[in-house]
Amino acid sequence: MNEKATYKIKCKVCLIMPIEAEKEENNNKSLLKDLILFLQTKEAIKIGNFTLSSGKKSKFYIDLRILQSYPKYFRISIFLFKKYIMDNIGMDNFEYICSIPTSGTIFGASLAYELFKPHIYVRKNTKNYGTQKTFEGDFVSNSKILFIDDVITTGNSLASSIELLRDRSIINDIIVFVDRKQGTDILKEYKLKIHKIISISEIFEILYLNNRIKEKFYYELKNEIEKI
Repeated sequence: MNEKATYKIKCKVCLIMPIEAEKEENNNKSLLKDLILFLQTKEAIKIGNFTLSSGKKSKFYIDLRILQSYPKYFRISIFLFKKYIMDNIGMDNFEYICSIPTSGTIFGASLAYELFKPHIYVRKNTKNYGTQKTFEGDFVSNSKILFIDDVITTGNSLASSIELLRDRSIINDIIVFVDRKQGTDILKEYKLKIHKIISISEIFEILYLNNRIKEKFYYELKNEIEKI
């Protein structure tokens, strides 16, 4: 093959790669949109008046635990987690996946299987019998941990889990599926990078653009987020 032909092939590859990357990004956005619309259909995303575990009032409620009952959409959520981790965190930057009880365990165990990484999870309540474990799974001290949860609400569960493992592990990253924009302040002292698949603001925008919520509610919800 002469130099001119080689140059032409290289040029074609340079043109194709951005196009394929754009197609992949659009496909992921489409999957995420379908997932959000499904969750709203199943009332896993609700608009109304709710009291959070912190005692605070909120105009919206999110419960991703329903996904475990719907394999198609559960697989989409795991795929989006996996894709984000491989592209933005890197497989070499963690050795264990640690789930936050209890909802995070649903996603963490499946994701660990997909990524071929060992999985542990922090116990919500320490055993008062037997070995009195604070976490479950076999863990090597000073290993790098990636924490995973479904939704950041108050940040209390994440903070408690970090406290249990910070002296025996290396923690740099946390990933959640939904960031409610309400629970990150408590985590600032740990100086960790918090990753998300989607923010609550982006969820509201998807619902609004697909005629799932009225304009009035859309702006009310936006205002609630902006006040946080």
